[in-house]
Amino acid sequence: MSERLTRIRAAMAEKTLDALMISAPGEEHLGADTRYYVAGFTGSAGVILITATRAFFAADFRYVAQAGIECVPRGFEVFESRGNRAEWLRTLFAEAGLGGKTLGLTKLDTTYGGYLSVAETIAGLPASERPTLVPAPPIVEGLRAQKDPEEVVLLQRAVNVSDLAFAELLDALHPGMTERQAADIFRKNVQMSGGDDISFDTIVATGPHGAMPHAQPRDVVIEQNQPLVVDMGARVQRYCSDLTRTVVPGRADARFREIYSIVHSAQRAAIEGIETGMTGQQADAFARDQITKAGYGEQFGHGLGHGIGLQVHEAPHLGVTSPDVLLDGMVFTIEPGIYIPGWGGVRIEDIVILENGKPRVLSHAPKLTPQEFES
Repeated sequence: MSERLTRIRAAMAEKTLDALMISAPGEEHLGADTRYYVAGFTGSAGVILITATRAFFAADFRYVAQAGIECVPRGFEVFESRGNRAEWLRTLFAEAGLGGKTLGLTKLDTTYGGYLSVAETIAGLPASERPTLVPAPPIVEGLRAQKDPEEVVLLQRAVNVSDLAFAELLDALHPGMTERQAADIFRKNVQMSGGDDISFDTIVATGPHGAMPHAQPRDVVIEQNQPLVVDMGARVQRYCSDLTRTVVPGRADARFREIYSIVHSAQRAAIEGIETGMTGQQADAFARDQITKAGYGEQFGHGLGHGIGLQVHEAPHLGVTSPDVLLDGMVFTIEPGIYIPGWGGVRIEDIVILENGKPRVLSHAPKLTPQEFES
């Protein structure tokens, strides 16, 4: 039995859940990362059902053999979902002995339509065979937030790939290149550096376009002496990285130096101040207080960071209202920014892991420091 399955069952017992269902029948692709994390399954469809004593992976004909190879070694029984959805769900629930039990359905991996399909199936069962369907607390999401050593290795590989791909992009970057060309170069660099692909669509934004935190690259020329925001990431064996750098092709002017120095100091304050046991709100305040004192609080409108792993955005969240408690083993971004309409933006983003109570920075891509600005 896998350690993850053991931890899930312990959490289920703590939350008084008799069973946990991940994803709903017919919802292909949704929940794929959770299925991979829990059962090692790499296909596009399937339903996981976990009880205190048994774990099922329900797969249709396309994936039965694959589930046997990938999921059985992790403690799962393969259940072939044949025929009508309601019929095989009833059979699965009976096999799992769910009559009179409490069944939690994961919220992030299930649509409302998927919930209704399960609820309707349960309603059609004899009273003695019906489980009580409830929204599951974030059991798997909570476990995923704290990375195990194998995950940290893969995350570091993804970070290393994006670091290298960005360093190579810097060598090729020049005024006259378009934002879209720069994004394309980064993607090729990721693939040439051992990454499977980029982890999200690369953001490249020159000049005033950089005032949009999630700007999309355009067929617009990168201009000399203008701030350039590049937000990028790589994916390695399903694990993601996320990195932002702001540079100036040419000479940085006084305004850029001022704003960059504020953001740089805010990021350093967060990295140095964050400790295990803090909330995401407390972590966010280290950077936000510095930016606010400098007079740019209204221009920092997003959270300080987010967890990262199989998805680019996952728990924990670091922001002004976040109650998430930061624990050792969590991997997350620290990415303060200032965005000024009509001028542009500055964001600096690195990935850290909490170890022994403090963040350790995993990203080592080239980064301007205020001391390196030309006079």
